[in-house]
Amino acid sequence: MRLRPPADLYFVSGSMKRLGGFAGVLLLFAGAFAFGLGLTRAQEVAAPLGPRDAPVEVIDQVRAELVAEYYRTIPAFVLGRPSVDAILSGLRDPYTDYLSPGEYAALRDRTSRGYGGVGLTVRPTRRGLIVRAALQGPARAAGIRRGDRIVSIDGRRVRRLPFDRSLELIKGREGTSVRLTVRRPREGTLSVIVSRTEIQLPAVRARMIEAGGRKLAHVRVVSFRANAAEAVERGAARLLRRGAQGVLLDLRDNPGGLLSQAVRTVSLFVDAGVVCITEGVNRGRHTYEVNGKASLDGVPLVVLVDSGSASAAEVVAAAIDDHGRAPIVGQRTYGKATVQSVRELSNGAALKLTTAVFLTPTGENLTARGLRPDVYAFDDASTPRDEPLGRASAALLKQLAR
Repeated sequence: MRLRPPADLYFVSGSMKRLGGFAGVLLLFAGAFAFGLGLTRAQEVAAPLGPRDAPVEVIDQVRAELVAEYYRTIPAFVLGRPSVDAILSGLRDPYTDYLSPGEYAALRDRTSRGYGGVGLTVRPTRRGLIVRAALQGPARAAGIRRGDRIVSIDGRRVRRLPFDRSLELIKGREGTSVRLTVRRPREGTLSVIVSRTEIQLPAVRARMIEAGGRKLAHVRVVSFRANAAEAVERGAARLLRRGAQGVLLDLRDNPGGLLSQAVRTVSLFVDAGVVCITEGVNRGRHTYEVNGKASLDGVPLVVLVDSGSASAAEVVAAAIDDHGRAPIVGQRTYGKATVQSVRELSNGAALKLTTAVFLTPTGENLTARGLRPDVYAFDDASTPRDEPLGRASAALLKQLAR
């Protein structure tokens, strides 16, 4: 049973506070739903109230939301702490956070097609943000290129920041600037000032590729924001009409998004069964099943994932894998198995809080474990080739040859 409808829950990217990728990556130039991959807070914050703390009435509001919504029971001594930061630090949950009015506004921006960014796709690592691609835009014009490692943003060391924080520092209002310090293999460190501009980016990109003399539909899902599933269906159907014989569903560097879109995406490829199960103290247990006509059920399929595939992306990949619908190619996924909701507060800020954990159709909790691919493939940033896409194409051609 469930006590509150779980509509439009966010799967904060396991990507959420430590690792992420093309979509979280995309947060640098388009709006993915990743809050970032991240690290837990290193120390508790005590009174007096710090700059990120809220007025007392907002603290009471935060307490009430946690009691009503949080996925596990919270000790009274934690709820009794004198500041928002101190309370949230006591949860030891990297995915529950207080968003200032500005940060909340930025989160809402990420649901739109475009906003001020620098045109990079990046992947987080423990040593910084690795640049996967520098698209036509300000960062590329400033000299940043694939393989560079961003180590600081406006003087703040990236390795000390959760992934979402680093993305928030890079993106911003169009016309403003950000200083990025990057390290380049065999060339050392350089610092550049990049002017932000409006970057347009769709949630889904579909293109035709050829492999082994056959046409294949490469459908890349950048994030599971609103209407992503419909875009997957439209893109795949268009390419299939043009002669594609199978679909490569690319979830690499996808930090997550809306649970509803993850369910609808699985429903395109699987005609019956469970997509995932969510559990939480206040929400109870809820089973999500496929809810569509499975318009792509009979289409040959391969799914690509990597260490930046998290949350909603893991829900999709795990469901397709558990149902034996398609092989999974790439690297082990991030392992982010918690669900977040966002609650607006009276001061214009918001509380992002964990409301549930999710399990795969077979009941597995992917927390800190991730989903293991059937075919391992690593994308070497030092080469122009997309090695995992090549391995996935080969796997799809093998299906077509049967």
